Amino acid sequence: MSARARKSLPSQKLHERAWKGIGEPESMPKARHQQMKTVLIIEAQMKQYRLPFYEMLYERLRDADIRLRVAYSDPAGQELRKRDNCVLPLEFGLSVKGSWVFYDRVLYQPLLREICFADLVITDHAYKLALTHYLLLVSRLGLKRVGFWGHGRNRQGNALRFPEKYKKRTLDWVTWWFAYTAGTAEYLHRQGVPKSKTTTVQNSVDTRRIQEHVQHLDTNARARIRSAMGIPVAAPVGIFVGALQKVKYVSLLLDASRAIRKSVGEFHLIIVGGGPEEEAIRESAREQSWVHIAGSKFGDEKSELLAIADVFLLPGMVGLAILDAFAAGLPVVTTRLPIHSPEVEYLEEGSNGIVTEHHSVAYADAVVDILLHPQKLHQLQSGARLSAEKYSIEAMVENFRRGILQCLAQPRWQWGPLKWRKEQST
Repeated sequence: MSARARKSLPSQKLHERAWKGIGEPESMPKARHQQMKTVLIIEAQMKQYRLPFYEMLYERLRDADIRLRVAYSDPAGQELRKRDNCVLPLEFGLSVKGSWVFYDRVLYQPLLREICFADLVITDHAYKLALTHYLLLVSRLGLKRVGFWGHGRNRQGNALRFPEKYKKRTLDWVTWWFAYTAGTAEYLHRQGVPKSKTTTVQNSVDTRRIQEHVQHLDTNARARIRSAMGIPVAAPVGIFVGALQKVKYVSLLLDASRAIRKSVGEFHLIIVGGGPEEEAIRESAREQSWVHIAGSKFGDEKSELLAIADVFLLPGMVGLAILDAFAAGLPVVTTRLPIHSPEVEYLEEGSNGIVTEHHSVAYADAVVDILLHPQKLHQLQSGARLSAEKYSIEAMVENFRRGILQCLAQPRWQWGPLKWRKEQST
């Protein structure tokens, strides 16, 4: 049975197996296993799009005699309704039973023993994880190497509230920073985080699989997919892929799509994803036969829908979905918003996408302009394909691996507020 197909064990049994070395290659000498350094990455939950990243990172770190452990818990609340979680292979995955408190705002995970034995602990820059505050303390005191990775700031939060002030004040308390993008790294540097302890990972997903599947679908295969959905062979198609929640502004997209349909008679819209607004969106589009609500799709099923589209329509918050678009050779059309995730930096206006004002009329006009001018559409599609090569998961894994090696090369005890230090052991 493949690793992906295995059922997750109860957290205590999985914990016991993990620290007895189960999951390591049988050919690995015991002495080598004991000498390997351990990197523990803590996630609140495990999303499907992260699975290829961790599989590749595990292999690359093992080649460098570093053991990777990735701890995570089951999702709760709205995250559970998105239906986009997965189980990691036991070789490096550690599923633990988490406890959500304060109305699902704070998550505690029983990982203190794993933290104690790890040479480096990396966690999301998300203070909803109760252990983050403990890790900040031991890092500040110089007792443990701790790394953050993430956005550096919450673009959807209120900067005047205490949680955001706290996050900003403690940015430099960790040993190392794995910044999502170059823009994230620049923000960290402006807040006083030294460049010498920052790695830009260029956050990505496994675009190679999407690229290969889309390229292998010939004209007849794409025609069959369209026919099965009731979409004419030559009809222009826009596609949305993402979580169906307020920050994505799918309601704005539906309003704009009606105006697009009036100017581009055969236009069809495909909406891929799940989330708290799914039922409302289905009801809103119920009488539009040219709007196709596909639900959550992953892997090749998602790739097939991307393959029959012409443009990627994302009027709300832009995140990693932009890489799905580029992998399929689709330009992204979005709007100017302050809440975009750092990955919006990958959009180069006029080259691989378009940014409009945040209202349905301007958005519809931009999409119509692209669809009615084939030369402009083809130019944007070519730019999207070039961007897919630039922001690959292979590059992200290599950047992350390099940052881990640099962090582990730091002295075991760092300068803390007490101004004491122990030399690195030989």
